Amino acid sequence: MRWLGNKGPLLAEIHAAALKAGFKGGTVCDLFAGSGSVGRFFRAQGCRVLSTDLMNCSHVFQKAYLESDGAPRFEGLKQYWEQLSPAPQARLANLEEKTGESWIPFLKLLRYLEEGLPPEEGMLYRQFSAAGEAQRNYLSPENAARLDGILNQLRAWRISASLTENELCILLASCIDAADRVANISGTYGAYLKKMQGSAMRSLELRIPALVTGPVGVAHREDALEWISSVECELLYVDPPYNQRQYPANYHLPEIISLLPFEDSEQRLEDSIYGKTGLIPWKDKASPLCSRRGEECFQSMRQMLKEAKADIVVFSYSEEGILNRSELEQILQEWSGTGGASSLTLMEIPYRRFRSDAHKPQEPGVQKRTFRPAPGRSADEVHEWLFVATRDRSEEAVVDPS
Repeated sequence: MRWLGNKGPLLAEIHAAALKAGFKGGTVCDLFAGSGSVGRFFRAQGCRVLSTDLMNCSHVFQKAYLESDGAPRFEGLKQYWEQLSPAPQARLANLEEKTGESWIPFLKLLRYLEEGLPPEEGMLYRQFSAAGEAQRNYLSPENAARLDGILNQLRAWRISASLTENELCILLASCIDAADRVANISGTYGAYLKKMQGSAMRSLELRIPALVTGPVGVAHREDALEWISSVECELLYVDPPYNQRQYPANYHLPEIISLLPFEDSEQRLEDSIYGKTGLIPWKDKASPLCSRRGEECFQSMRQMLKEAKADIVVFSYSEEGILNRSELEQILQEWSGTGGASSLTLMEIPYRRFRSDAHKPQEPGVQKRTFRPAPGRSADEVHEWLFVATRDRSEEAVVDPS
């Protein structure tokens, strides 16, 4: 999924940093779970993972990746898929241990959802395609109608208790991923494109999420700043928002897709939609870590880490974030109990800046976005900071300069 700050490309570095700090396994806490890729990775390494994120679409992926226990059987839906042939094995591409008889029910159910359901001109068609009155060009009318049909069927199955909560989340994760691959956007969902790009014209295709085996974890939908005090773990992974873009305002369409089957009808959600991009109310999920007032961000981050009960903290942050390096080092040194640099290391990982308008033709009168790179960086170069801090257990001292 095109999730801002997705750490999929950095998993090897994150794992290596934890091992170098002395991590030998146990419980991992993924504090800002996002797309769920980090929690999924550590579960596959044999760790029990606890995770949280306020976004419901994130919670769906967390449930699928951390709480699933083998291939879902969909026994309560047998009448729909039993007589069908399975969807192509290609829907299992890039997944480990996803071949064999155990995955046949899932592949058959995908066939039913894609070919056995008629499209419906529902809420996504009305609100998020150019065919609707709102003319929000996020999805092609055909894909929006197909998604409406699938999500309405998932709602009906949820109401009739024909599938388990985990089965529902796995199917929803498949829907969110499928919608993301055909969404008419350049980066986040903060804006849609005026013209349909080629990828958005492809037909919606459901795939089996990249499930893994390992110890069963627990997914939460809690405020990380409050929830952290209740968690004990060997490794705490922290990947907080680093700029002023609030996630609920930039991922509202995946959020809506994740919520629709849990509503008794579309009406309440549809009545709440507002604005040019079709937002739903989100201010209650706004994070102080995105505050343009640096002091508010600093104090919130500081208090959050102060509550952390972990042996090792691996902390990701962009060098172009709201907090600077010295502020982050201060926060992590206070947590470690040393007040010095001996328990804190930093890796700097360079990557190429993502520019959503990089390949678009220049429109008359429209200026491409400009970026202010960090000192010594080219216009397209950004470094990810990967801090690793270990707790000083010798005296259980806590440094509190206040």
